[in-house]
Amino acid sequence: MLRLAGPGALWFAGTAVEDAAWGEREGGRSLAVTPSAWARRGSDAARALVRRQLVAAEPDAGSATMLDQLRCHEIGAPDKATWNLEPWRPDVGLAATIRALCNPV
Repeated sequence: MLRLAGPGALWFAGTAVEDAAWGEREGGRSLAVTPSAWARRGSDAARALVRRQLVAAEPDAGSATMLDQLRCHEIGAPDKATWNLEPWRPDVGLAATIRALCNPV
């Protein structure tokens, strides 16, 4: 990753997802996603690469509910250490996922 300093700094990166590890949390299986610093900045290119790299590494992350949870974290919790995505959460759409603070029930 290369970052050119200054106002409106430019980032060049090839890695958007540093790690993705399955574990157990709350109600079941959970994927802890660690985005790169560049991905946390929230550009359209970063969001697209996060999705592409995550689904390539973990195909279960490609479900509608997992992608809505991912988008919710990108929007509302970019600085959270990991973005925890749970496949067992209901698919309620992005707006409802955001209202549920990324954790729809």
